[in-house]
Amino acid sequence: MIHIVTDSTAQLTPEEIKDNRITVVPLQVTLDGKTYRDNVDVTRAEFSRHLAEDGEFPKTSQPSVGTFVHTYESIAQPGDSIVSIHIGSVLSGTAQAAQMAADQVDVPVTVLDSGLTDRGLAFVVLQAAKLSHSMRDAKAIVGQLTDYMKQITLTCFVNSLDYFAKGGRAKRAIGFISSVIKLKLELTMPEGKLDVAHKARGEKGMQKMIKGVVDTIIADTHVKHVGLSYVDSHKDTDQIEKILREKRPDLHILNRLTSPVIMTHVGPNGFAIIYV
Repeated sequence: MIHIVTDSTAQLTPEEIKDNRITVVPLQVTLDGKTYRDNVDVTRAEFSRHLAEDGEFPKTSQPSVGTFVHTYESIAQPGDSIVSIHIGSVLSGTAQAAQMAADQVDVPVTVLDSGLTDRGLAFVVLQAAKLSHSMRDAKAIVGQLTDYMKQITLTCFVNSLDYFAKGGRAKRAIGFISSVIKLKLELTMPEGKLDVAHKARGEKGMQKMIKGVVDTIIADTHVKHVGLSYVDSHKDTDQIEKILREKRPDLHILNRLTSPVIMTHVGPNGFAIIYV
């Protein structure tokens, strides 16, 4: 049997996790001195409220190597193998921790850095689960997933640079840290990198950026799945979903709160459009 493992930043529904027998390893978020395991000690809705009410900037941490070792050893039987798929390393060291654990266990584990997160990571995980029904070679599955990942587009809209800057992502992605410049950012993750696709000032500029992505999805008949993920307010994602359902009723759309770790990276009023 091939087991599929991922981390809690994957935007998977409880039904998808259960139906595909996916094992989810939680990342951790620390807020006001208390550490929470993502979606174990705190739900997405609870953390979203904490983020709005608490003044302290939260910190995130990847699962420990020991946690991965325990996970791998507990799910595998003799003859089994594992495909472990994780958030892009530009955002977290989770894949590296998973690889260190894979090197320590007797179970064959193939680790894949998806270069994505949220619903983009979920698309890869669900594809892996699908492939595992007909393929028995973990490395061959990962080979097909590598090609599949290139078809996924992840676009994130940052309404405030405060969290993006405090988390160090602004400096790594665009070479500056500034929470006073009232910029709106459209971020993408091509080939696992974090890039700024467009910048705008004010709500009008933000809506123009959103329209560009939505129009692209509508026009591309190859797109079949869309993920809409938000930090707190679902006003924008609800409007996007409405437009897409009117123009492309064939699309499968999931509109849902993102994980606490991604909330911490993106900050209030942030959201993402992810499609394949």
